[in-house]
Amino acid sequence: MANPVSAELVDAARTGGRDEIEVLLRTVWPDAYRLARAILGEDQPAEDAAQEACIIVYRTVASLRNSAAFRTWFYRIVVREAADLKRRRLRAEPSAETPASVRDQTASIDVWRALSGLTDNLREVVVLHYFEDLSSPEIASVLGIPEGTVRFRLMIARRRLRPLLGEYSERFSESSGEAQTYAI
Repeated sequence: MANPVSAELVDAARTGGRDEIEVLLRTVWPDAYRLARAILGEDQPAEDAAQEACIIVYRTVASLRNSAAFRTWFYRIVVREAADLKRRRLRAEPSAETPASVRDQTASIDVWRALSGLTDNLREVVVLHYFEDLSSPEIASVLGIPEGTVRFRLMIARRRLRPLLGEYSERFSESSGEAQTYAI
């Protein structure tokens, strides 16, 4: 989360009433939406998944035993809801999703377009690591996979993104007149 939620806010939501939970949800909404958007790649489905995740938090936050575990618990809910929505949409409209063209030589390579070229498993770890600043153990907990799998998926994703985003970083460096490197 860009702005970590305080333990006091989580405790207030766990033990308080509707108003305290709503304050917590207003605080975490931007993170829920951003994470769902990164997984789904579209605004409206991301909003739907984030709303579903917030409903789950609203209904179950009182059962959370440890306020310090909120971040991981919350991300797990958002990732699961986004993945479930994506699966439901694919079943309903199997031909609706076409692979994005990530090798368009006539336009700048966009980070989101490059990410859309990754499989769901790889995109999830990249988003959680680079955009949400989660560590490998935190990502493992959110996704329910071993830490070694997280590190392996990050390695594979970096290898696939490097050629795509390497060209982008070279263009950026040329246009700004600065020699910059980006760790991908």
